[in-house]
Amino acid sequence: MQDTPTTIQAGLWSRDAIGRALYGISLALALAGGLILLALIGLSAWSVAGRWLADAPLQGDFELVQLGCAACVSAFLPLCQMEKGHVIVDFFTLKAGPGTRAVLDAVGNVLLGGVSAVVAWRLALGMASVREAGETSMILDLPIWMAYAPMILSFAVLALAGLYTAWAELAYRRSA
Repeated sequence: MQDTPTTIQAGLWSRDAIGRALYGISLALALAGGLILLALIGLSAWSVAGRWLADAPLQGDFELVQLGCAACVSAFLPLCQMEKGHVIVDFFTLKAGPGTRAVLDAVGNVLLGGVSAVVAWRLALGMASVREAGETSMILDLPIWMAYAPMILSFAVLALAGLYTAWAELAYRRSA
């Protein structure tokens, strides 16, 4: 079997306790994101049906969808990283050796981890600022800062997943 980037990292998380724990957290976040998404689908369907059948949509439904979508989308990212599900453009590295590809993948994973850590940090600062200002949604008067918390957690876990997958990629190459 040819050693492709997908076969290299698939299941690397299962080789050690840190990887298994990080995978479990990533899976829990993705499941929570899926539940949020299902709730948003139900909310939207209820609002559309209310609007269509009784001319009575749910007040503030779009606010809830906006806040929920932000949390939902970010919740899927760590699992995607652990499963090596992000899009990889390998046009320039198609003919490179497995070692070269592993190093480049590891560099990309470190960059992803670093950028994700910066995003988590900036989200935390943004949450503090929005909370201090007492900003709320227009119709439901919900505190906006509450939507930041799950995104901060997701990006922090994504940062750890990026760093872990970089390490795992190189460790696997050394042992292979």
